[in-house]
Amino acid sequence: MPYQHSHLMKLKPNQLHNNLAKRNLPTETREEIKTTITAQKATQKSMRAKTTKVNAEWRPLLAGLRMERESLRSSLSYKAGQRDPKLITALEGYSIVLDRLHGEFEMHKRELRTPAVIARERNLPNGGIHWTDWIKEKFKERVRLLFDAVDYPVGTKTKQPFPRKTDPKSAAKLKARLHTRTLKEHGIAEQDHQLNPNERTKAKLNKLTEALRRIDQLQPTDPVPRTYSGLFVMENGADCPEK
Repeated sequence: MPYQHSHLMKLKPNQLHNNLAKRNLPTETREEIKTTITAQKATQKSMRAKTTKVNAEWRPLLAGLRMERESLRSSLSYKAGQRDPKLITALEGYSIVLDRLHGEFEMHKRELRTPAVIARERNLPNGGIHWTDWIKEKFKERVRLLFDAVDYPVGTKTKQPFPRKTDPKSAAKLKARLHTRTLKEHGIAEQDHQLNPNERTKAKLNKLTEALRRIDQLQPTDPVPRTYSGLFVMENGADCPEK
């Protein structure tokens, strides 16, 4: 974003004042420049904060996708030229789908759009918490058919496209963050129910209790939702029945 007087943006208020005082400018002009610089710095700070937040929200999706793309590149380079052409076709087709998804994620990051907002707009399954949720089923089916056509030698490990797993280290951090946030909300709901017991506060408390149980049951490679409500989303995007 282009700024007016960009060469003055790095100056502190007193430095800016002294710099302008040395110039042969009307007092009104100097004050206008100060006001402009102050407003632009506030905008710049806000944009940086928003960029940091958006990047953090895309990081888990990109980390999981990167892990699968690296695995795929390894598969493509293994004994290149000595493998079943059908397998190469399947791997290359899969690679095209993943590369396009990666480009889409990076585009959304540049546009400062969060995955949660886009997932709601598109009504993605599971709230879009895993990169596989972002690929249309028709594309998944085409890739699966390519792999199904491969004649694997007996005893050979077959490649399963679109695995719904994530990086354990990334998942552990997200799980800890989700547990802390949910535990805090549980405490608030518990206090609310004690002060004003009714069916609504009881249902909220029960749901948060169940959410904490589900968080504890998440496996190291399970996708972790951004909020506890994501723990109650089924494949079709509807809420699961509470237990």
